[in-house]
Amino acid sequence: MPLPLFNVDGERARAFVLAHAGSRDQARLAGIFAGARPEREVVKALEALQNPDGGFPLVQQPGNPSSIDTTCYMLSVLKDMPPLAGSPMASRAVAFLRRNQQPDGSWRESPEVATMSPFWTAQSDPKATAYVTANATYTIFTLAPEHMDPIGRAVRWLREAVNADDAYTQTLALAWAVLYRLDGPNRELFAQLEQRNLDAPALGWWLTCALEVGAGGPFLLPLAQQLDKLALRQRADGAWPAEEGFETESTLTALRVFRGYGVL
Repeated sequence: MPLPLFNVDGERARAFVLAHAGSRDQARLAGIFAGARPEREVVKALEALQNPDGGFPLVQQPGNPSSIDTTCYMLSVLKDMPPLAGSPMASRAVAFLRRNQQPDGSWRESPEVATMSPFWTAQSDPKATAYVTANATYTIFTLAPEHMDPIGRAVRWLREAVNADDAYTQTLALAWAVLYRLDGPNRELFAQLEQRNLDAPALGWWLTCALEVGAGGPFLLPLAQQLDKLALRQRADGAWPAEEGFETESTLTALRVFRGYGVL
């Protein structure tokens, strides 16, 4: 059942994306609203970007080594173009994630990626490891839930490793979504997310996770309140704010959420 209408200007938001986005993001917009298959040129560009090992290169730069984080992001892009979410390209990317799981159930970026990115240089940073593990677990769970062995091992690791008081917001949202489906309501992680003053991209990230795992029950009203917060963050030009250069991504995320919840 659609939630009550929020004060969201969908037409202005769509106009902002069309005015500022390249062909790939315009294809995502069409996919979000119509489930449309992207033009062949967009598909070919995505296929050309994918590395031979199935992963996608760090920061989407051809020639860079495959990154767990970038691969998860690119799979989220394919979800916005529904015909591609089940494509061989997506299957190869999921297989890359599965192959690179650590024996303890976690994921870590490769040494090659770590030498190229300051964020991943600190491989011993438990917050970074928790984030990339939660991201890979969630991605496999939402795209290939039949592969329960890597998901089960990862969830055991996450239960022990995710510290709700000292984790990235993205980590909490991803871990909460997976644990919600496998363990039932996890009020501790949800409460931590509620207590944080989240910006538009983080709110959109969390609500996307809630949408994709079908969260409801005791969380339905609190999630509706978070939707209202996201609606109130829309700017006069139709966009949702983000760091410079990421306004289109933030706006696409918000549109995905409101479309998914039946607001648009």
